[in-house]
Amino acid sequence: MRKLLQIIIFAFVVTTQAQRSDFDQVDLTRAEALARDHKGEDLYALPILVHNLTAPLATDVERFRAIYLWVCQNIKGDYPMMLENDKMRRKLHTDSLALVTWNNQFKKEIFQILRKKKRTTCSGYSYLIKEMAELAGIEAVIVDGYGPINKLKIERLKIPNHSWNAVKLNDKWYLCDATWAAGYTDLTTYLFEFDYDDQYWLMPPEEFAKTHQPEDPQWTLLPLAQN
Repeated sequence: MRKLLQIIIFAFVVTTQAQRSDFDQVDLTRAEALARDHKGEDLYALPILVHNLTAPLATDVERFRAIYLWVCQNIKGDYPMMLENDKMRRKLHTDSLALVTWNNQFKKEIFQILRKKKRTTCSGYSYLIKEMAELAGIEAVIVDGYGPINKLKIERLKIPNHSWNAVKLNDKWYLCDATWAAGYTDLTTYLFEFDYDDQYWLMPPEEFAKTHQPEDPQWTLLPLAQN
């Protein structure tokens, strides 16, 4: 029994740590260069942008790398808009109809600002990653949940406060968070500063789970959650 337990633990560690290293042999240099080359382009012709970012690349992980980096390096976080949304969602959490109405209204506002000004909240980041990935023929989903994890905070929130993505590469799901990777907001000025953090690119699930708790446990991608 002890030996069996050791094997199970070893398999768990190998599975989770392998997430990012699955692509150690893939040269991502060209993908990263394409993201840089198209810096500053707008979102009005998204299919063309995605084509320009991904057409010269041979693999899905390269194509997704170019998309993810472009989003992280061109889309600013909008902290005041996030505060407005959180305030209204807390206010309306006991009125499901009013909350749905607000969510629908706010989504329209988010997407208009995203398209025109390239500023957004986590909802916009995760939406854009999903849309661009799918235009490139890559399966991706939006994952809603809580971040950072704090059980007391989650109990008070009652509703999710963050969104990120899961992406399928070579028939395997991976996690990423473009919102946290893109940069940070200077809370003295409320101005966003680009400061790319690569750790949120295909982060191993057990590390990701320390700061992200999805509504649907299967999207932790941890073996026990999927059994």
